[in-house]
Amino acid sequence: MVFKSKAQYKSDSLLNVLATSKKDTNKVNVLNNLAFFYFNSDIPKTKKYNAQALSLAKELNFLNGEALATNNLGIIIQKDGNYDSCIILQLKAFELYNKAGNKKGMAKSYSDIGLAYWRKAEFPKALDFQLKSLRIYEQLKDQKGLSYCYNMMGIIYRNLKKDDEAIDYYLKAIEIRKKINDERGLAASYQNIGNIYKSRLLEDTAMMYYSNSVALHKKINNKSAESMVISSMGDLKYEFKKYAEAKKYYLLALEINKNAIDSNNLATMYINIGNVNCRLKDFKNGEADINKGLNILQNLGDKEGVMSAYEMLAFSYQDQKNYEKALESYHEYILIRDSIMSNKEKEQVAELQTQYEVEKKDLQLGKNKAELEAKEKQNFIKNIIIVSIVLLLVLLFIIASVFYRKKQIEQKAAVQEELARQKDIRSRSVIEAEEKERIRIAKDLHDGVGQLLSAAKLNLSSLESKLDIQDKEQQLIFKNAMGLVDDSVKEVRSVSHNMMPNTLLKLGLASAVKEFITKIQGMPNLRVNLEIVGMDHRMEQEKETVLYRVIQEVVANIIKHAKASELTLQLIRHEKELSIVIEDNGVGFDTSKLNSFNGIGLKNIISRIEFVNGSVHFDSTVGKGTNVIIEIPI
Repeated sequence: MVFKSKAQYKSDSLLNVLATSKKDTNKVNVLNNLAFFYFNSDIPKTKKYNAQALSLAKELNFLNGEALATNNLGIIIQKDGNYDSCIILQLKAFELYNKAGNKKGMAKSYSDIGLAYWRKAEFPKALDFQLKSLRIYEQLKDQKGLSYCYNMMGIIYRNLKKDDEAIDYYLKAIEIRKKINDERGLAASYQNIGNIYKSRLLEDTAMMYYSNSVALHKKINNKSAESMVISSMGDLKYEFKKYAEAKKYYLLALEINKNAIDSNNLATMYINIGNVNCRLKDFKNGEADINKGLNILQNLGDKEGVMSAYEMLAFSYQDQKNYEKALESYHEYILIRDSIMSNKEKEQVAELQTQYEVEKKDLQLGKNKAELEAKEKQNFIKNIIIVSIVLLLVLLFIIASVFYRKKQIEQKAAVQEELARQKDIRSRSVIEAEEKERIRIAKDLHDGVGQLLSAAKLNLSSLESKLDIQDKEQQLIFKNAMGLVDDSVKEVRSVSHNMMPNTLLKLGLASAVKEFITKIQGMPNLRVNLEIVGMDHRMEQEKETVLYRVIQEVVANIIKHAKASELTLQLIRHEKELSIVIEDNGVGFDTSKLNSFNGIGLKNIISRIEFVNGSVHFDSTVGKGTNVIIEIPI
């Protein structure tokens, strides 16, 4: 719906009147009329004259003039999608009209607020304000106001998928508009009826109504509305898969109004052109145009438009067999569609309509009761048939959607499974390589360096027996050398054993951990507690090796960094999992910085536990020690 005002003058006449007007209420009216005149052709001028009208009306305390300028400012900013600000301004205009006792102005503000809510796709609120406006127009017997409300209510019911109710209200609007020769209103109603015939795939009938609408819009020079109707003609050709003809109408619509098009219509043009390009297999340009329109509509908060854009993107991706993106777009479409028309909103709409019908019946006192009952019965049967058909279609659609989604999920699961398998293979290869390298180094230390040191010790012992060293200082030096060689032999054996303990290979994890803890229990200032439960049976050697390395790494970190005086290690085997708990009373650390640590120790622990499909949790507070909890499925 576009700007409404009483004045319908030519711009030159209005400007002449403005030039000779005094600073009074008449000048406010002329400024408001000029703002209306330029609304569809020159928005900057509209804003200019509207601002002047609002300023002068406030200065003169002219309530009706201020209310009209305030209401019209809401309509101006609504053109760019600022619906919430528009509603605030029009509620203020309603209060000004109410204060001035102008019921017609109050009705118009209500109706314009309903229009803003309709553009926001909040249909229950939109219908509520249209009903409020309708009641006032009925009291005033204002035919033009009634025709507007009837037409707008038809649009709302059309959005609610109630075409029969929509047609009833459109016909009421047309009947009045013909009587009062409202060409602008007739053009809009013709377009609305054409939309219904388009949805029913009656091409010739719909084109007839659209053509009538275009002719009237041309007559009154309403380029914006003319562009919209021509775009609808393109939609109709699209429905019949006449894509080349549809593209012609869309481009013509954009060309007609390219200098004055508002954001909402511009978005619609882009989406329509993009969609038809996709149907013509020009996917690159098609998707680019649809996304242009989608970005505009998202900024405007136009849920209906955003929903349609996602639906078109879904079809485009489906045609390209890009099922993952198609599914994503379709999911967004479903979410927005459901939010627009929830069950709660349906109940609100039904309640509002019932309230209005009750009030009408009270006023008419049972007039034409028999005819009303017959019509209601006929509508009831018709609605049952329509609802049954719709439910059947919805059921078929749901079945198709479920089947399609199942296929997509299966494909995605197969991809994820393969990625997981490849990751497992890579991790297994890295760990196996590490263990092989450990075994090699351990053997080299034991068989190479260890044997050399042992041979050196034997040679020194032999040398000692042959030499008769009398000097005590030389005896001490020789004895220290023998001690160093002996310590080196022990250290090499210890390192070799830690890298690949025989106990782990022969007796399993529990025995190896016991041996490992026994070695560190003699450390000064550290008390070590070990508890092993249910470890009577061995696990896979691969898991045992990984867990032994992890325990070694955690305990080493505690000894090196925690400054702990007590360490507790628990290995508890359950029916389906193995739990490892390592606790210390050391300095602790900030777990929120866990990902920022530069060391590879914690990363190795996490990666090794992930390799055996386990989980590791670090629970620590600065100054209060650390708990490391590891859980492994068995």
